[in-house]
Amino acid sequence: MDSPADLNLVVFQVNGRDDDLLHGAAPARAEDAVRQAWRQVREQRDVQASEITRIHSTWQPSRVDRVFLAGTFPRAERTHDFDRPAGDDWSEAIEAARAAEDNFVPTERDGEWLPILHTYDGPLKLYASLPLVDNRLHLGFARTTITPAGRIGMSHLLKNRFEAMTGNEWQELLDEACGNLARGLHFGVHDDEQKGRLVTVERGDDNLCAASAIVLDQFHDNVAHHVGEDKLVVGLVSPDHIYVAGASSGWVAEIEDWVRTSPDTSGDLVPTVLLIDGAGNMEIIAERPTGRVPADAAV
Repeated sequence: MDSPADLNLVVFQVNGRDDDLLHGAAPARAEDAVRQAWRQVREQRDVQASEITRIHSTWQPSRVDRVFLAGTFPRAERTHDFDRPAGDDWSEAIEAARAAEDNFVPTERDGEWLPILHTYDGPLKLYASLPLVDNRLHLGFARTTITPAGRIGMSHLLKNRFEAMTGNEWQELLDEACGNLARGLHFGVHDDEQKGRLVTVERGDDNLCAASAIVLDQFHDNVAHHVGEDKLVVGLVSPDHIYVAGASSGWVAEIEDWVRTSPDTSGDLVPTVLLIDGAGNMEIIAERPTGRVPADAAV
């Protein structure tokens, strides 16, 4: 019997539902593994390609499969666990996958809900998206986990599912996501005699989605207590790295510089500097230059 690492297991999510997942499999080395898996799924159930909202595979799709995916599922989110080896020698890649296969946990089933920050043009239009600041900074939600290959796996809440939620279901999701985010959240304080206090917000070993802490009810009060000032300058250097200081402190120019020169390549969130006060007002005062036109200004 083949080990799971010798197979490309492909999961097709239907209409954004975590409880509606269709499975297929093909040899890991097959150039058309995803196409084979889709054929198997279609034999099991009469499902249309337009109903598929996410496709997750054990192995990175080949060039042949990427062409198939782009043509058949142009709007579906696509993720994988292990990179396809560049050459014909699969031995090292298969061995690494076998070492991790016992820890494989599909994001859709076992990931935890977290609030996700993104900028106006970052996510697919299928994602549920709530405006936070100036129709530029938005809030979404995703089940998240760390894959066996060390990548961040995300299964985003889709717009159609969000629109079908009742008020109670929405509140339960919000409470769960914010509760998960707050668990293990830690405020680190750095004192500087000249500049004042700088606060870092950290979350666990990997800081996953730590920047989303700005949406938590107690965020402002907790940080304001540490810096001794109501108006806060918040640097979202990446989705996982956030720095906060008082608006009158000597850290402001430095935070803006960290944001403008951020090397983050995650894509959805453009590094941003916010001004936040105790009344809950948020204002964008700087962004890393991107050359992209904001959505509301696009032709």
